[in-house]
Amino acid sequence: MARVPGDRQPAPYRVLQVGCGPTGTSVLRELLPKLADAGVPVAYEVADPAVMGPGLAFSTPYDLHLLNVRASVMSLHSADKGEFSRWRAERGLGAADYPPRRLFGQYTRWVLGEVLRSAEASGQSVRLTRERVVAARHDGQGRWRGRFASGRTAEYDRVVLALGHLPSTRYSRIDGGPGFLSDPWSIPELPPNARVGVIGTRLTGVDVALALRERDHRGSVLLASRSGWLPSVKGRVESYRLAHLPGFVAERQHNPGGTPLAAVAEVIGREIEEAEGGPVRWMRALHPPPSSAEGLRAELAEVASNRVVGWQSVLAAVVPWVPALWRLLDEEGRERLMTRYVGIWAVRIASFPAVSARRLLAMMDEGRLAVRADLRAVLPDGAGFRMCFGDGTAVPVDVVVNATGPGYGRDSLEAVELTRDLLRTGTVVPHRFGGIPVDERTFEALDADGVAIQGLHVVGDLTRGVWLATNAVENSVRQAANLAMVVAGDLVSGSCRSRPGPGI
Repeated sequence: MARVPGDRQPAPYRVLQVGCGPTGTSVLRELLPKLADAGVPVAYEVADPAVMGPGLAFSTPYDLHLLNVRASVMSLHSADKGEFSRWRAERGLGAADYPPRRLFGQYTRWVLGEVLRSAEASGQSVRLTRERVVAARHDGQGRWRGRFASGRTAEYDRVVLALGHLPSTRYSRIDGGPGFLSDPWSIPELPPNARVGVIGTRLTGVDVALALRERDHRGSVLLASRSGWLPSVKGRVESYRLAHLPGFVAERQHNPGGTPLAAVAEVIGREIEEAEGGPVRWMRALHPPPSSAEGLRAELAEVASNRVVGWQSVLAAVVPWVPALWRLLDEEGRERLMTRYVGIWAVRIASFPAVSARRLLAMMDEGRLAVRADLRAVLPDGAGFRMCFGDGTAVPVDVVVNATGPGYGRDSLEAVELTRDLLRTGTVVPHRFGGIPVDERTFEALDADGVAIQGLHVVGDLTRGVWLATNAVENSVRQAANLAMVVAGDLVSGSCRSRPGPGI
């Protein structure tokens, strides 16, 4: 730690954290108490121009936007999965398995408030700012200079990037034009009969349709994507104890990058077979049904019995293991997963509650909503747009909402000022599977030679290429806890490289 000349007391160690959504809030929650317990004086600055605490997805005001994961396992406490459920119960906010997402947003605000109160009580200096960080430069002497959009600059000993979702740039050439809405979480008031085209049919696209329903929008809504797949309908999911996967991972953990995709599929298949009491129907699993009203009605009929859906319970239990499985996969397996199966995996594992599916079906039956596959292009057309499909047809719409979900590639990194600056200065490089490569032990970004960049830590969605499952709250909280151990150990011992950090 830096010291004031002639003074035995160390000067405050200056940390800049960029981003304070659920992941960033978890970093603060895990790290600040460890530093206080160790007596490490820190001047901690948190910069985020967006919604601090909930982030964008959990700050939604709409009651029809529900959690897609059971509330009983949604928690920002790394050692207490039931905290959110108790928080709701103490405030009389219901006990539904899939409550409105805005409640989790309120909970994250509460967590952030508690963290800040505890920091103040322990004498820690924590500053929150809405300023946007546009650059971070390493001086070669162990210090970082951060530059803000306001022109302000400041020096730091350490920088933590917890940026959350990067923007999708798939339709950036028409972004910014009249009627093209690039932010699916902030849809302005629309003419009541406007025809709305939504690019994306998964969870974000569903959210847009349900938000329009809650606003009593009367115009037609078209959800369109290349696959046309809606998420699977979530049935009754219960906690499932994996019988084979933990041992599978333990046997191979010392040989990362050596496991074929077929072996991973086989062990997950064995878990599903035991949960379902029968063989896995791979043809059905790998070829989701068309997302028509009939297909949605059939899926709803399957979950109406309220029986436990074994395969969904297994996949829910697998989520925390995805980073470890991704680490084990060989290069061929990673490539095959990302090019052939990631879409199917997404619609199966990122399912949505039956109550949301019924609302979507009602919109279809009322003629207010259609879902189409094979979207090829979205083109400006006078005051509106044309959504063009592979069969040669085009559907005219007045407004387009880009709901393709977060971006992960170089284009998305270039779309954010800070990551664009880090790329253009050669400080960081893109990961081939998305985000930025990081050291698995210290969470430090890696340069083009694979060398860890001292003092630049990355958590959350930016680590997608390293751990794959980075948008699950449970996995983000685990990252935050492990990063806190690394940073606290570093500041106490003087070097995080003198001791191994925890793996993910």
